[in-house]
Amino acid sequence: MSTNQQSFPLAAALCALSQARLRNYRTFFSAGSDREAYGLYVWNEAVSNAFARALGAVEIVMRNQFHAALSSRYGAAGSPGSRDWFNHIELPAKSKNAVTELTHRRQRIGQHFQFVPRNPMPSPDDVVSKLTFGFWPHLLDVEADTHGSPVDWPNILVDALPGHRQRHPSFWSSRRNQDALFARIDYCNNLRNRIAHHEPIWKAGPLLEESRPRQNRRPLVIQRPPTTPAAAIARLGESYRRTLELLEWFSPEVGHMTRRSEAHHRFLALNSLAAVDDYRRHAGISRDEAIELTRYRKLRHLKAAFRKIRRTHGSASITYSGGRIGYFLASS
Repeated sequence: MSTNQQSFPLAAALCALSQARLRNYRTFFSAGSDREAYGLYVWNEAVSNAFARALGAVEIVMRNQFHAALSSRYGAAGSPGSRDWFNHIELPAKSKNAVTELTHRRQRIGQHFQFVPRNPMPSPDDVVSKLTFGFWPHLLDVEADTHGSPVDWPNILVDALPGHRQRHPSFWSSRRNQDALFARIDYCNNLRNRIAHHEPIWKAGPLLEESRPRQNRRPLVIQRPPTTPAAAIARLGESYRRTLELLEWFSPEVGHMTRRSEAHHRFLALNSLAAVDDYRRHAGISRDEAIELTRYRKLRHLKAAFRKIRRTHGSASITYSGGRIGYFLASS
């Protein structure tokens, strides 16, 4: 009996995770047993981890691009390309509070607490690196600097989005186009939060047009919530496409490298009904094998060895003359 077929502490694992957490997997994927439900839960973890690589790249390049574009126009403290622009534009109240918590500390003065500047004051790079993903879409709500002059978003966005197909400021002078960018960033932020809070990444509501509610007009529904595993896989693929496109708007170079990464290819393999069925059958429990290439004189024998590993949802270290040259993982 293989390691995958042997008993493992499933009951204890389900108790620790809670039956309520697995309920969605039982109903949506029609899991017929605790083992299947747990396997689907592990599949969600795997596909979420692969997706997280692209979202992490978006967060980093987005804040760096906005930081550079705004530093070239605003700020007094800092260095060229990294100035305290956040102190020189009229941020929304919530965004301003987020900055203040990084640049100041609460101190009791008499009967009251007040914010006093930190000493030493954190650098602009330090402040920007600690602002959350959700800070950045609301940056587009800023209309003026602290002197009352309008913020030149059309030219700022041209600088911040070097990979966007529209490279003329007149495109970004349209509120509709700015709203579409806000919606895309906010969409990716919601995906990032689902993963961070260990929620099912495949579960989705209605897909809305990329816009914002304004003057009693709400974004239109362009696709209903997924109701089948195939529809959930398709929606997750669309979410990943939008994420990569946003990444490439901010940095074509990082987007290119992300598409060549292991995480990218792993996501594409995991976001499939075949991978769902693999995890359903094998409960996400892998058994490590060893494949020494010098032992296989015929290709069909090597193929048979890999097929066997896939049937048992195993993984394999691939070696040549004793030296490791690769790693094979089922559903990848």
